[in-house]
Amino acid sequence: MDAVELDAKWTLFLENEGVMLERDIYDHLQDTAHLFDVHDGIHAKWSPEGTLGLLLVFREEEANSLFEAFRAAIEGVQEAGEAFAVWTTSLMGLLRQALTQQWADGTGD
Repeated sequence: MDAVELDAKWTLFLENEGVMLERDIYDHLQDTAHLFDVHDGIHAKWSPEGTLGLLLVFREEEANSLFEAFRAAIEGVQEAGEAFAVWTTSLMGLLRQALTQQWADGTGD
């Protein structure tokens, strides 16, 4: 099959099945808008109801290190406070991106 035949078959398929396929994909995206997948690289989503969800993924040692830095910062260890602040800054970057995207989409208040 050459490129012209393939293009013609693809066009025919879209004419016959395209609207239904488009609707199925749209419905699936709406049904799963509030769900996260650890492996898909999406870590912030707005639900259709306007609630922001953030997905934080840690290996056990990362979670322990972050918690220990937080605890040490509370106890007054300056370096730990700085390390925790660096992580918090990255979290605020994720939040800022989500808010920026919400405004770009016209879904902000």
